[in-house]
Amino acid sequence: MSKLRANCHTWQMIVVSIAVCGVLWGASTYVVAAEIEEIIVTAQKRQESLQDIPISVQVISGEILSQQNQISLETLSMTVPALNISPSGPSHEIYLRGIGSGQNHAFDQSVATFIDDVYHGRSRSTAAAFIDLERIEVLKGPQSTFFGNSAIAGALNIVTRKPGDKFDASLRALYGEDGQYAVEGTVGGPLSDTFAARLALVTNGLDGYIENVNTGKDAPNEENYGGRLTLLFQPSETLNATLKIETSVSNRTGTGFAQPFQITNCPSPQPEVPDWFGGDCAPALALGIPIGNDNNQNSNNEGMGADFNTTESVLTINYDQWGHTFTSVTAYYEYEYDLHHDNDGTPLFLTTRGLPEDYEQFSQEIRVASPTNQPIEYLAGFYYQNDDLDSLLETGFGFVIPAFFPPGDPAIPFLPLGLAQGFSQDEDIYSVFGSVKWNATDHLSLGAGLRGSWVDKDYTLNLFYGSLTGEYGGIVPFPAGVQNPGGYFGQGVPGMLSGSRSDDDWTPSARIQYDITPEAMVYFSYANGFKSGGFNALETSGVAANVPFDPESVDAYEVGLKSAWFDNRLLLNLAVFRNDYTNLQVAFWEVPASGPAVSNIRNAAESRSQGVELEAKWQVSENFRLAGNLTYLDAYYVSYPDAGASLLGLFNAAVTGDTNLNVQDLSGRPTQYSPDWSGSLTATFNTPLPGGYQLTAELNPYFSSGYHIIFLIDEDWFWQDSYARLDGRLTLEPANGRWAIDVLGKNLTDALILTAYGSPRHASKQHTRNVAVQVRYQW
Repeated sequence: MSKLRANCHTWQMIVVSIAVCGVLWGASTYVVAAEIEEIIVTAQKRQESLQDIPISVQVISGEILSQQNQISLETLSMTVPALNISPSGPSHEIYLRGIGSGQNHAFDQSVATFIDDVYHGRSRSTAAAFIDLERIEVLKGPQSTFFGNSAIAGALNIVTRKPGDKFDASLRALYGEDGQYAVEGTVGGPLSDTFAARLALVTNGLDGYIENVNTGKDAPNEENYGGRLTLLFQPSETLNATLKIETSVSNRTGTGFAQPFQITNCPSPQPEVPDWFGGDCAPALALGIPIGNDNNQNSNNEGMGADFNTTESVLTINYDQWGHTFTSVTAYYEYEYDLHHDNDGTPLFLTTRGLPEDYEQFSQEIRVASPTNQPIEYLAGFYYQNDDLDSLLETGFGFVIPAFFPPGDPAIPFLPLGLAQGFSQDEDIYSVFGSVKWNATDHLSLGAGLRGSWVDKDYTLNLFYGSLTGEYGGIVPFPAGVQNPGGYFGQGVPGMLSGSRSDDDWTPSARIQYDITPEAMVYFSYANGFKSGGFNALETSGVAANVPFDPESVDAYEVGLKSAWFDNRLLLNLAVFRNDYTNLQVAFWEVPASGPAVSNIRNAAESRSQGVELEAKWQVSENFRLAGNLTYLDAYYVSYPDAGASLLGLFNAAVTGDTNLNVQDLSGRPTQYSPDWSGSLTATFNTPLPGGYQLTAELNPYFSSGYHIIFLIDEDWFWQDSYARLDGRLTLEPANGRWAIDVLGKNLTDALILTAYGSPRHASKQHTRNVAVQVRYQW
């Protein structure tokens, strides 16, 4: 095994060496460069050049996604500055510019995801496998006018490939270390003068890179499958209709979340906090199981895993009349998610969790867009959405034995103890929106937008104790006489709560754009954003007043420059932004007068995200290109005097019973996932070889300064150190580009990059150093 690993590392160094030599050779070779190709986006609901719109956008093409084997939003976020998507238990977390939504599955995501104009607002959608994408647009800052009330921190606008007017087909296959594999095939084209179709199928997976010394298996063991059929009907030049039908299945075993957790912060980094508090450090030390993230081992129980199944149908109709384009987008989307997680991270069944979750959504958008290149351009529309969320968080307390109860307690015959938290929510969203642009002169344009949103939500929360019939759930409720009104061990108060709320707001936006030359423009924009309030799906106090939380809002300002130089061989884009948030929705923990910590949600009074973003592309020569993104970020709580306590504060509150210690003042402290500096660089060099072949060498370093990972602001426990990650690619292909062979290296420096904390004692990390070989072919 050691010899095999040594050989693998030798190949990894060869990949890096060849790529570095190729890039350096390209830097020393200069000939007349080609132009940088134009990028078309739909960031404002119509096709426009990226260089012409007053928005900070990073675009990742479908070709790059295939070349780099980017398989989901989770993996993509590891290489995009200022964007973090991390797996968690109650929900996944999406952060952009240091703003996002925390660990609660009832949160609407502040960074909204849209696929072909359809909103995917639940965080679980980030785990779905990519299938035949045209591009991904990362829109930074509030996008309320065009993308809705939840896009308060930004939007991920994903566009899938549609049938073309010519036949095309492609096949991609990959195999690599840790059992990585991927197979993706597409075929499409016209079937008649008015009808076209495209079929895409994908499967990918992984054996795992963390060895479970308890089970002898590696994790995460992952299998993803997906398929999409897209039908295009175009009976005339003025009318077209596209029907998309898509489904995907994701199965992950060996971990309850997307990446396997390891026991960390053990022994305690703060002597004041003993090893038995905040997790399962003490039994881990006693059992002698692997500890820390600097190794590739853990020791969880069998049966952990997560299943995620999705189905979606979208009908898009475009009708051109009177110089206008009328668009209708009708969509139905649903998913089923089921999580099994070993909370304590030891071979003992101490605490476990199961979280089945079902979601259904119907949406309808209708809009009209005026002609472009006119003195006045405008767009207007209406949006409706209904969705239903049903979840059941089941916690098993295997460590609870009869000795914990008073003699004769009626609960003893019904052990093992389980706690179930059922949550359901029904939501209706109504929106009207519009924008207008006045091209005042050949150089100056003024724009304004407005969106009105009305959001109605109803919830039911049901908490009960019962007998745990399975290792990860299956709780049968105790008889009524055994349901202790005060709860058991302070875990929660049994009972049923329900309620409703209605939030509405008007969110204006404005922008000024001045074209200095045909190749350069400057802009100023203002946007107001709004995200509706909601209900805490993890509330356990039994007090109805503790369940709701209020809406949040933002006032965002941005000044930018977009420019092309030297006959379009150099692009330089600059954005300076400041986003001021009011009542930011933040999840936190606190310790009640008796019992363990509970999850609550509170509105932070004021928060700010400000900074500078630089994007550059330089076609140095015909064969050598550089591209980079750099972000300086200053994201912090301006005023948050009643934040949840640090871990030390929680411990002191639990020991002393002083609930005043549940609060700390985080005013002036940074938000989660907000490194001061982050960036990426892509250096690509291609050179002709004998026989008409071409070799491409590419290096992709990504770097970040340190940042907080969890809302308990404490650098001793929840801090990611600064890091540099290096990816690389070598590609051999013929002159016609019909086929290509790629050697892909990821995290070649084997950087330790934490992704999430499941508790103070459990953290996961990115995939360790790995190399894969990929073959691509197209007809």
